[in-house]
Amino acid sequence: MIRTADLLSIARSGVEASNQLLSTTGNNIANVNTEGYVRERTNFVAELTGGVGQFTTERVMNTFAQNQLRRDTTNLAEHEAYWSKTAVLDNVFASEANSISSSMSRFFASLQTANDDPTNMSARQLVLGDADSMLGQMGTLSTFMAEKEREVNFEFTSSLNKVNSLVESIASFNESIRIAQANNRHDEPGALMNQRDNAVLELSSLVSIETRNSSNNDGSIMINLTSGESLVMQDGTFSVFEVSNSADLNYKSLQLTSNGKPTSLNLAETELGGTIGGLFRYRDEVLEPSRRELGQIALAVTEAVNTQNRAGMDYDQQLGGEIFTRPITTALNYPDNADSTSIVNGRISKGGASEITSADYRVTIDGVTAGVPPTVDVTVELLNLDGSPVTDVNGTALTQSYTGLTAQSGEFNEIFGGIELEFSKGAGYTVDDQFLLQPTKDVADKIEVFTTRPEDLALASPIRIEAGEDNLGGSELVSTTVTNTFVDTAPFDLRSSGFDGAGGIHAPGAAPGGGVGAPASVRFNSATEYEVLDSAGTVITTVSGISSMDNLLEQASGTPGWPAAFSALDNYPGYDFTLQGEPKAGDTFSISFNQNGLNDNRNGLIMANLQNENGMQLNNAGSGDPVSFHEAYANIVGDIGQKAANADIAVKAGEALKLQSKDWYDSVSGVSLDEEAANLVRFQQSYAASARLLNTAQEMFDTILSMVR
Repeated sequence: MIRTADLLSIARSGVEASNQLLSTTGNNIANVNTEGYVRERTNFVAELTGGVGQFTTERVMNTFAQNQLRRDTTNLAEHEAYWSKTAVLDNVFASEANSISSSMSRFFASLQTANDDPTNMSARQLVLGDADSMLGQMGTLSTFMAEKEREVNFEFTSSLNKVNSLVESIASFNESIRIAQANNRHDEPGALMNQRDNAVLELSSLVSIETRNSSNNDGSIMINLTSGESLVMQDGTFSVFEVSNSADLNYKSLQLTSNGKPTSLNLAETELGGTIGGLFRYRDEVLEPSRRELGQIALAVTEAVNTQNRAGMDYDQQLGGEIFTRPITTALNYPDNADSTSIVNGRISKGGASEITSADYRVTIDGVTAGVPPTVDVTVELLNLDGSPVTDVNGTALTQSYTGLTAQSGEFNEIFGGIELEFSKGAGYTVDDQFLLQPTKDVADKIEVFTTRPEDLALASPIRIEAGEDNLGGSELVSTTVTNTFVDTAPFDLRSSGFDGAGGIHAPGAAPGGGVGAPASVRFNSATEYEVLDSAGTVITTVSGISSMDNLLEQASGTPGWPAAFSALDNYPGYDFTLQGEPKAGDTFSISFNQNGLNDNRNGLIMANLQNENGMQLNNAGSGDPVSFHEAYANIVGDIGQKAANADIAVKAGEALKLQSKDWYDSVSGVSLDEEAANLVRFQQSYAASARLLNTAQEMFDTILSMVR
């Protein structure tokens, strides 16, 4: 190839090239400790006419290594955020000092002690003291988790503000890089790109992202969430996160709002990744489920005790009342409701301990009818904490419609799931208004011991069964059961029992129907036939062909002679008994109120044994085998512990992966002082050689000039 450049031009270009190489190497050495600095390399193009042509300085970058580092940074940040929060909750629940199981055991143990001597007031008072201690323990944990929810919400806000700031910075860097490259096509603005990459890496620790170069080849990049939503777009605009919610102001959800166009997109928090994704996972998988399950246990335990206490007789020889309060929870208004002041209240229904789950309830107003009293038609849906419907084993959403529910203050309407609702606004509701009821979320710290009187513990059974003195058969009493003590007078509520509330049972004329009274005795005509009589000795019905001595009154309720007025009620008379052995004709067993039965502990024994009964639901659908209170609490503790242990393993694995990807990235883009030192010597020598060539050209020129002279 013919080179037409003169020696002086070739030497000059060599000196300039070597100087540029030394400058690049010096810059690399100077920035060896600069965080995020990517080493640079200068490339040259040889001129056809001779010498060195245009040079280009660019960063030494392996895109695959960089993307892997970002992915591993996202993964580790998510696991660290999830683990750090879960571990705190695990330490609290695993601590014996905070154990709800221990406090429940102490409460039921004191009940057992009181049963040993039902007349001992000190033992009864100890039951109330341990009840208060148990509620205090539940309330402490509930308050702690409420604080954790507020803490997480603050972290959401802080992290989202940081994301917005980083996204805006990256968009600004894109614009600066675009301008710099337009002004100098042969020199990458490395400092700007390094700053942008640092911002992108920091952003990847907060959310999972993907980057790609702009199709304009102008040095700018576009950033998307891994789920596909754009954060930084090609036209230079960017999107920002906004915290939003439906009805629950404390349950944060995310929207992506465009800075350039009025567009909003809801984001799936479980797909965010990074620190923010880890915080959402912790909230949705650990904190909120545990909080609701704790509330479920608190409601189930206290209502189970209340239900059994109502089935007994207290020390004042009155039907038992409630030991614990049933706190009222106010439902939350959805933003689109016509009137944000509308109120729907809810609480656990009497006897709802075995039905209550940790699910939320969405109540939709379908119709409103004015009247005295006004009524409403509603649809009630069970929801998971993320707002998705609770489904049964067949995948069908659990929902129920109700018509004609009383809508007035103080009137509660029982619905499914162990809950009852109060529509206190009467006819003031609007069709399509929706309300979110969270009966178990914040309830554990709201339940209180209702009574301070030890006499109110109903340890005795209100029913006494006595065999006739002239009985000749071998029948003996096995057990009595009391399932309903609701007191009412004509016109009778469907819930009414056979108790009159005045220390007795319904006499003839006072019972439903106005005819015979409540069952007061059983008289056998033979070993397979008996009559049920009221307190006046009037036969209520005759039961023939019996094969079992279990629940004699329940068997009687299925005969044609059983009064229709009794059958029309939900559970009348609300008491029953079981015998064993073979009776003889003429044998009788009388049924009466347990007057002066102060040493009786039959109901107290049942109450103390509640901790061993499987009376709680584990899943929101109410399906599956029920569990005991202790098993339900152990499930919370075990679930949190397992998730904390798994998260710890994930963090350690994530650290190893990130270290590996960081080493890979640094091996390509990091500054090696040994390599730069070698380059420095090499470039110094090329500079000296080019300078010597320049000197030679000068000497040759001088020789030619001297020859002319």
